[in-house]
Amino acid sequence: MARCAKATQTIGRYSPLRGLSGPELPREGKRAGGKIEIVHGHEEDPDSFPRTTGGEGAARPRRRVAINAQTDALEYEFRRGRITPPAYDAGRYIDRLLEAASGRRSALEFGERNRAEASPLSLQYALAARIDAAREATRLKTAMAQEVGAETARILVKVIGEGMSFRAIARIDARACGKNRETRPGGKGRDCERAARRVAGLFRAGLEELALAWEKRGRPV
Repeated sequence: MARCAKATQTIGRYSPLRGLSGPELPREGKRAGGKIEIVHGHEEDPDSFPRTTGGEGAARPRRRVAINAQTDALEYEFRRGRITPPAYDAGRYIDRLLEAASGRRSALEFGERNRAEASPLSLQYALAARIDAAREATRLKTAMAQEVGAETARILVKVIGEGMSFRAIARIDARACGKNRETRPGGKGRDCERAARRVAGLFRAGLEELALAWEKRGRPV
C-alpha cells in the first residue's frame, strides 16, 4: 500500500479552492460532544451545466459545501489523510452498492413505507430492484475477496456496509479465536488497541489495492 502523506488532506473534496460560489456555511468545528465535525469543502454542483461538452461524465462547476467529517469511518479516514482520493472513491462505490442491496436508506424506494399508497406494479418493480441490487452486491463481495483476500474484504464490508468500528471488529475476532483477555489485568486495553490498529491497516490497504485494481481493469459491477 502506498502510504498517504499528510498533504493528502488537502486533496479532493477537502482541498481549499478559493472563489467558489455557494451559500453561507455554518462555522467549522465539532458539535454534539464530537459526534459532528463540520468542515468546509467542495463538490460538483448538480444543478449546473457542465463547463465542457462531452456527454456523460463531463466536468461540472464545483461549489462550497459544509461536510460532516464524522459521518462514517470512510469519511473520517479520508479527512485525516489516511487514504488517498482514489481509495476514498472506491469506498464510496462499495457503499453505494451495499446500501442499495440492504435498503438501509431507501425504504421508500423499495415500498417499505406507505404501502397503501403504492400500486402493485410499483411494489413489484421495487422488489425486482432489490433483487438486482443484492446480486450486484454479491458480485462485488466476490470480486473484492479475489482481489484483496477474504479477511480484508470482510473488514471492508463490515466497516462500510454495516458501520462497524475497527475496535468492534477486533473484539469479535478475538472472541471467535478464543483470545478474549478481558480478565487479564492490564491486557485488555493493549490487546484491543493493537488488534484495532491491525484492522484499520487492512481497511486502508484494501481500499488502496482495490482502487489500483479497478483503475486498471474497471469496476466489477
